[in-house]
This record gives sequence, C-alpha cells and structure tokens, in this order.
Amino acid sequence: MFKILFFAVKVKIFTNIHDFPSQVATVVSVGTFDGLHKGHQAIINRLTAIAHENNLASVIVTFDPHPRYALHKDTEKLKLLFTTEEKMEQLASYGVDYACIINFTKEFSQIAYEDFIKYYLVDIFGANHIVIGFDHHFGENRSGNHQTLLALKDKYGYKVDEIKALYENNIEISSTKIRALILDGNIDQANALLGYKYSLSGTVVSGTQKGRELGYPTVNLLVGGAGKLVPAQGVYFVRVEIDGNYYYGMCNIGVKPTFGKQEQTIETHILDFDKEIYGKKIKISFHSFIRQEQKFENIGLLKTQLDRDKAIIMKMINEQRH
Repeated sequence: MFKILFFAVKVKIFTNIHDFPSQVATVVSVGTFDGLHKGHQAIINRLTAIAHENNLASVIVTFDPHPRYALHKDTEKLKLLFTTEEKMEQLASYGVDYACIINFTKEFSQIAYEDFIKYYLVDIFGANHIVIGFDHHFGENRSGNHQTLLALKDKYGYKVDEIKALYENNIEISSTKIRALILDGNIDQANALLGYKYSLSGTVVSGTQKGRELGYPTVNLLVGGAGKLVPAQGVYFVRVEIDGNYYYGMCNIGVKPTFGKQEQTIETHILDFDKEIYGKKIKISFHSFIRQEQKFENIGLLKTQLDRDKAIIMKMINEQRH
C-alpha cells in the first residue's frame, strides 16, 4: 500500500518507490546511511548544494531492512545506530526533499548494477546527478560503484560526484567504526565521528526501585527497536528529553552486580526531577562515559560511589555552562 510519512515541513518519505512522483528531475544518493555520521552529512551537503544550484529535487534512497540482515544468517549480533524511524527523523532535519525506502531482499540484491542504475536511479527516481560515497557498492555481488556509474553516465545522461573518505582525529569515519566505539564505551569518540550525541529512545517502564532506596530514583528505559545498538555497560553522563524539556542525568547500563546479577537494564537518575513518568516516551543522549559498572561489597560503598559520580557530572554540567 502507498504510504507517505511527513517528518518536517519539506521532506517526504516514500515507502513505495513506484509512487515516487514522475517527471521530477533529481539529484540522488543511495546507501544504508546508518547513523547519518559526518561522512554521510558530507554526502547530503553536496546533494542539497547540487539541488539548489541546478533546480533539482534532492533524493536519498535507503533500505529496510539493513542489507546484512537480508543476506547473512549470522546477523543476531548486528545492532544498528538508527532505527528506520530515527533515520527518517534525522534526514528531515538536513533539508532533503525526498527519502525513499526500498525493501531490501535477497532477490533485490541480485539485480545487475546497470539495471539498478537504469530502472531505479534514472527511470524511477529521475536522476540527473548522482552523489556516491567512496566506499558504496550496489547491484549483484556488489559490483556497482563509482567507476561503473562513471562508465554509464553518458549512456543514461547523468553526472556523478564521489565524496571521499572523511577523517576525525586521524580516524576514518564509518558506521562500522562508530558501532565498535560505542560497544567499547568510547562514547566521546563516537560522538565526534557522528557529529552529534548518540541516543536511545523508548518507553519508561517499572523497575526494582533499588535506586530509590539509595536516594537516586531512576527511570528505566525499554528501548524501541530490537536492532538498536545499546552502549557498553557502565555509567554515563546523559541528557534526557521528556515532552520537549531537557534534563541532565546519570545513566547506568548493566546488570546491577551489587544486588546479584540480573538482566541488563538502562536506568537513569534525572537531576532535579521527581515526577512519575511511567509509560512516557523519552530520549537519552549520551555525553560522556564516567566509569565501568562495578560490584561493591555493600550498599554503603555503592552509595558513596554514586555520590562521586554525581559530583563528576555536576562538574561537567558547570563546565558546559561556562
């Protein structure tokens, strides 16, 4: 069924590519765009610049599910920086005219690269210009790339721009690298490569009330999206968005070993906040990693460490304000 989702004043998101408006001259980029990091942002900046300079509509073509889910059996461990909804929301803020989501299947992956260029990019999406990342491949056996696009540009009447690799602190920016940094607890470096603070969104659910007993009541987050990447276990300085309002907090991801190992939870003590928000949707943005989760000999030692964590976070908040 045809469906358009609206996330901003301008952008339109199509989940049925065959309903993409015909007779629209476009500049197109294709990719998974997981995380929409600084490298992706460079592609989109070039895309929108070309659109404005040449009176073209800007189009992002992406995939759901992620190609690796469709093509590989060992994807249980693959977690992504974005859910599809998060990706669309972020795209909406970048001034793109259209975003189109292709249902990625094994059959789709077997389309010859020239057929993808002709029937998808040119015929369906009206590409007059194509912007591609340096490492993007497409078509059967991933045989399509920047060079094949160049070889066919005169035949199908489009121009091509390639965006080179981007580096931050001598690290090549990629979604794979950012996922690894987040899993290692290196949230500061991950944020530097992303160009924004990594976040988790979901619903507040009831917990064990252990934090309340310690004088640090917490909200417990049930993350939306089974494939969403959760940062490494530990304590973090975070910012929490609730109903459009923002609060600082300290978040613990882990199994609460002092109380005996339990299932992993995501618990956040929100500073200067004492409302009941069970069932509400919230967003937690990760600013800095504070320490690894620890097992303490008694509750008193845990409480002392929580006081220290709060002091560190308060110092960080004051530094940000000045």
